[in-house]
Amino acid sequence: MANFLKNRELTRVTVPEVEESDNVTVYVIEVQVGEVRWRVKHRYRDFVELHDQLVVDHGIAKDSLPPKKVIGNRDPVFVEKRRNLLEAYLAYVVTFLQHTMPQTLALFLHFNQYEILFLLQDMAMQFSREGDDLLQASPNFSFTPLQVSLYFKK
Repeated sequence: MANFLKNRELTRVTVPEVEESDNVTVYVIEVQVGEVRWRVKHRYRDFVELHDQLVVDHGIAKDSLPPKKVIGNRDPVFVEKRRNLLEAYLAYVVTFLQHTMPQTLALFLHFNQYEILFLLQDMAMQFSREGDDLLQASPNFSFTPLQVSLYFKK
């Protein structure tokens, strides 16, 4: 399990490849926090939504995201150039925000599934929202193996 607080300086985000899925370009993002590594896939429009939120809430430079291109955005040369620019963008954002790691960025990078602090926050929010209903519906509650492993960490 990843621990961002202990491994801020050892956190890397790259975009090593691009995939076509249902006639849509998807960027494969590899996140590494210390020794733990996982992959996330996002479309360009997901980057735009993330960027808009980070500009408003965290002062990210408005022109730091590669611009949208309507015509020719499936050209292999353009896709490769955009992949490189998105990788540079993510490196900039993660470096700029590494001491705060806002929830918006953490969710975009799926920290809530692999990183201990954000996983615990997700569980706490779920129990806060649904705890009474879960307990009333059944005396038993199911945890994922990753959630259970949190209780046995030393």
